[in-house]
Amino acid sequence: MNKKFKTKDYAIIITALFILSLIINIFSYVNIRNYKYRIGKESQISIEDVRQRNESNMDILNMSIDQSCIKNEELLKLYKNYEIITNDIIKLWQQYGEYKANNFSMFSKKIETKKTIENDVHSRIKEYMFIVLNVAMKNRESGLILSENYLNDFVVMQELSRKIYTYFEEFNSEKLSNFTGIDREKKIIMNNYWIDMLQGIYNISDEYSNIQWSVSDIENVNNIDIINESK
Repeated sequence: MNKKFKTKDYAIIITALFILSLIINIFSYVNIRNYKYRIGKESQISIEDVRQRNESNMDILNMSIDQSCIKNEELLKLYKNYEIITNDIIKLWQQYGEYKANNFSMFSKKIETKKTIENDVHSRIKEYMFIVLNVAMKNRESGLILSENYLNDFVVMQELSRKIYTYFEEFNSEKLSNFTGIDREKKIIMNNYWIDMLQGIYNISDEYSNIQWSVSDIENVNNIDIINESK
């Protein structure tokens, strides 16, 4: 009788432990899934911000190169865009680090990098634009005429922004052509496309890892009408 009672007790304990373990596993799975979705949503927002600001930079650079000069307000916009792009990319790498640390699946996405991202090209362009902007502000002129050397620098910046723009366009065409709005956002999050896009940005930026920008030979614009049409 006593033996039967103990056997029954053991069965109840084992069953209770199994149910408890199952509940914990389900709870953990839901938490991890929600956590990954949150990371994916934040990353999707950052990626979209990078895309839009890169396109804005490309438009400004195109106009500046065509006219060989640039308004101070456009310099300021470039600087702010590069600053935010730099911050977005730093945030994306942090989010990728969290994704990798919390994903043990053999099917998880991995970014192949040759080196760390401490010397990101957008960060160096941001520093370059800060110096150029300060030169323009100190001279109290409406803008800057870009000398040959600095026109060449702007061409490199334009090339970088154009490659990133083209990458986004091709990716959207291949993976997201039939999705818009919320559906597009969910598609990016659920398939971790933000990681693919971060890899694409890294690959393009890495081509410019050894490019250096320097500030010299920038002439003042004395007449803003030659920079752009009058307001």
